[in-house]
Amino acid sequence: MSSLKDGLPKETLEALKSAKDNLQNTTLKQKRNSKKKTALPPIEVGNIYKIEADERNGITPPHGRKTWFKHFVVMGISDDGSLMGCVVFDSEKNREHIEPGYDEFFIPISQGKYSFIDHDSFLECLRLKPATLSNIRHGKAEGRLTEDDLQKALELTKKSNRNSIITLKAYNIR
Repeated sequence: MSSLKDGLPKETLEALKSAKDNLQNTTLKQKRNSKKKTALPPIEVGNIYKIEADERNGITPPHGRKTWFKHFVVMGISDDGSLMGCVVFDSEKNREHIEPGYDEFFIPISQGKYSFIDHDSFLECLRLKPATLSNIRHGKAEGRLTEDDLQKALELTKKSNRNSIITLKAYNIR
């Protein structure tokens, strides 16, 4: 009998394993520090985080770097909360990785719409990028997508043939 994990992309499977390990470590640390800390704000669909990403997050850092800071938008969350399926803000459409006909999966975002971006950008909804609970908690909360942008991003994420039904299900995107 196949499991839900059988149809997930390699980077998502690696992120799941990493997330499980990080969640166990985070849970132990939280238990030790529970008297010292207040509750962390919940991670919700539509929240935007600036995280340090790498290939495990489906990001290829430029110029030979090992990591790259990117704005990730949570589109879905795994059942155990250890992994988020995200779309990312991009400065431009990366033509090297886009086949003709995929332009519609890039939502134009004007500079003034969100305070954390300093130039016109795109919200890339072609393929979900995995982010672990640790990625998110170590990142910087930047805000939230507008309801219109969130609905459009969810619609395009579900429409993209680069996001399998199994992947969408793993992140509870319906």
